[in-house]
Amino acid sequence: TMGMGMGNFQCDRGNSLVFSFLLILLNITKASCFSTNPPNCQSATATSSLGADVMKQLVVDAAHDDTLKTLDVKGIMWMEHINLVVGSKPLAETFYFDLLGFSKDRSSSFHCNLGQQQFHLAETGDPAQRVTGSIGLVIPSLKNLRERVDAFKDVFSSTQFEIVQDEGDWMTVVCPWGNWLHLYDISMDSKLEKLSDSPQKMVQLHADGGSYAANRIGIRGNPGIRYIEIACRPGTATAIAKFYEEILECSVYTPKDDQAFISVGPGVHLGFVENENLSEQDIKAMEGVHICVYAHNFKGLYDRLKARGLIWTNPRFTHLDSCDTWEETNASRTLRFKDIIDLGTGEKVLELEHETRALRHGQYMKVPFYEPK
Repeated sequence: TMGMGMGNFQCDRGNSLVFSFLLILLNITKASCFSTNPPNCQSATATSSLGADVMKQLVVDAAHDDTLKTLDVKGIMWMEHINLVVGSKPLAETFYFDLLGFSKDRSSSFHCNLGQQQFHLAETGDPAQRVTGSIGLVIPSLKNLRERVDAFKDVFSSTQFEIVQDEGDWMTVVCPWGNWLHLYDISMDSKLEKLSDSPQKMVQLHADGGSYAANRIGIRGNPGIRYIEIACRPGTATAIAKFYEEILECSVYTPKDDQAFISVGPGVHLGFVENENLSEQDIKAMEGVHICVYAHNFKGLYDRLKARGLIWTNPRFTHLDSCDTWEETNASRTLRFKDIIDLGTGEKVLELEHETRALRHGQYMKVPFYEPK
């Protein structure tokens, strides 16, 4: 990462070419921070996010696109949780429970609950994991969170924690290990203009501005994980979109050739965005991250993945499930795969483990303990 200041450069101000070149370098470095005035460029450049405002509009557009295509939903029905390794359990508890306002799950597991979704965290001794893009969270009150921030600044002073931007109804926060979180106040939905003048209640509820409208940021009217944005290598978004369409039968929205937004539940999306600055270090930092989803046509999905050699039993979780055979998969109602491939060439284009459960899994649409803060 290039330095932010020009004090380290000894240049002759009379040499306009040299000065102009250095100025260009400075501007490029500032732009790479993805914020208006980040105080710590080293942590700010750890992301390839499009930004909170752009991502919000894209996932709302994707939700509109989903409903326009069909009302008969296939593919992934629900994204329940994301699993991340953290560097310190006590520090993670302070960040997620005390600062962000997640609720501690009533089980013995290290689960952090937000609405009907969860972060499953682990302190394993391995390096902390970092999503290459960002995670979009809808929270009950940014006002309350802002009032808590000052009390924790010293606690996180030696970490990558940072408030990158704070813009009214949304805020961008970097977690102690470099994950970028775009936080949206759920009250944004109450400000939407209701556009339907239909006398029929259900028409009003589903039209823009209604309680069930596609343009709402809340997840089924609640806080939760609105999206996960994943930066991917140039030239891979089209292959990723095709993989989700054909293997998982998901609804896919592609506003540009270098973007793919995958519907993974009502008002929930995975966003894959190509980024030419994505480094091997960034990709390595995300290895091992997994999401838990519930999918329709479970046996058909298993067969399609198995035929391409993509079924994978995670050795870290064999105490929970295995899926080397259909009999094992059927018994646990769970399959896993981690490689997303180009269906034309068979080449691996991205790694993201999907803990994939059948709709008859006992935890489908579970309601974990959650108290808004």
